[in-house]
Amino acid sequence: MYKIGIMGSENSHAMAFAEIFNLSKDLYPDIEVVAIGGLDQKASRKVQEKCHVAMLAENAEDMLGKVDAVMVTARDGKYHLEYARPFIEAGLPAFIDKPFTRSREEAQKLARLAQQHHVPLVGGSSVKYADGIADLSEAVQKGSVIGADVAAPVSLTNEYGGFFFYASHLAEVTMTLFGYDLRSVAAYQTDKTVTAILRYDEYDVTNHFNEGCYHYSATIYQKEQTLFKELDISRIYEKECDNFAHMLRTGKMDQTYEELMMPVCYIEAVEKAYQTGVEQKIIPLTL
Repeated sequence: MYKIGIMGSENSHAMAFAEIFNLSKDLYPDIEVVAIGGLDQKASRKVQEKCHVAMLAENAEDMLGKVDAVMVTARDGKYHLEYARPFIEAGLPAFIDKPFTRSREEAQKLARLAQQHHVPLVGGSSVKYADGIADLSEAVQKGSVIGADVAAPVSLTNEYGGFFFYASHLAEVTMTLFGYDLRSVAAYQTDKTVTAILRYDEYDVTNHFNEGCYHYSATIYQKEQTLFKELDISRIYEKECDNFAHMLRTGKMDQTYEELMMPVCYIEAVEKAYQTGVEQKIIPLTL
């Protein structure tokens, strides 16, 4: 039995993951969430009661010795390194929710810590597992792409890091489809949107961050045809849990540490681009 701790209960993801693992025993009979904690004890207690979680923890250290892995699901990425550190230092596998962190420096520290302790990580945006992504990826792999548009919701003003809070969804869908070798980005803000133009070697991809428009979609322009898909996010939590379970059972990551860090580089560059009006190079992090 893999015993899981969750840190960051104020996020709806915490409840979703606990429900999947604890209330759907036929799906994951070898995995159970046994501890829940975070800044919001009321939210933690709600998850504990609904999902029959054994332990209500005040901090990460309370879980050590009682869990085999951790899921860090705080809404604000500034807590992710802090929450994950004691588990990683203890050699425990970790899921890190979106955004991976809220700065390049923290992303590098978190990934380096995991690498040093030989700890596998998974996580990021669940939307990269949406139905429709596989079909679009297949079209991209066949070549002849001359451009693309990808759209997703954004929250520009909030208490969880502003643009960083939701931007990872669009960042990770884009990189899942078109790759992680981004060159630069120009971006522009209106009252309710941010539009970013990402430069790849062979074509550009436009990202539309839309406040209040809760739809995810992608359009791929090819020489032969135009492909449009509205992404179905109804099963993304199940797929994310399946990916986490696979990592627990095999020790294998589905992304590299560098790929997990890249959305942070992207988001920082987009934010700086629309704030300054100057096109930004996207510089990947290394370990």
